[in-house]
Amino acid sequence: MIYLIYALLVPISLILTVVSIPLAPILVLFARPILGWCDNHSYEAVEPRLPSWLDWFMTPDNSLNGDATFQTMFPPGQWWSQVHWLWRNPAYSFALRYLGTPYTTSVQGDKTIKDNDNAKAGWCKVSVNGLFQFTLVTPIGFSRCIYVNLGWNIRGLVDDNVQPKPDIWQATYVFSPRISGFR
Repeated sequence: MIYLIYALLVPISLILTVVSIPLAPILVLFARPILGWCDNHSYEAVEPRLPSWLDWFMTPDNSLNGDATFQTMFPPGQWWSQVHWLWRNPAYSFALRYLGTPYTTSVQGDKTIKDNDNAKAGWCKVSVNGLFQFTLVTPIGFSRCIYVNLGWNIRGLVDDNVQPKPDIWQATYVFSPRISGFR
């Protein structure tokens, strides 16, 4: 059933992504100082966020100032920086799901595949508490690969490098076929 729901969400996600790009400069005008998570869920602070009725366009683990890495490139608190943050994360919270412990996980394929530096080709399908994530990395030459990421971002729950596992996992929706690095 989750695969059918996912398939129905794909066109909505694509439309929201396309719509969110030109809307970003306008969405930022609705920002207000609100208490919430900052720097990838590291701490809470009052920073600019979109109101709850625009949640699909907001990142729940960061304010519109972005995370620490983003802030090194774009000074926080500026309209243009906030627009860039929404462009970098279009419709980020669309179809967001929260998973709680205990995690019931299954893995098929190779959970250590990755693109970019120290790349490793292969495929991996992870299932956790009713959600799935399918990832495919296929080299195409010239230090590039086809990278396909479908489902919800839950692979971290089976990644040995992610320790400890949080009690609540933020599973963002993803439909991301693209060309990436393979070095």
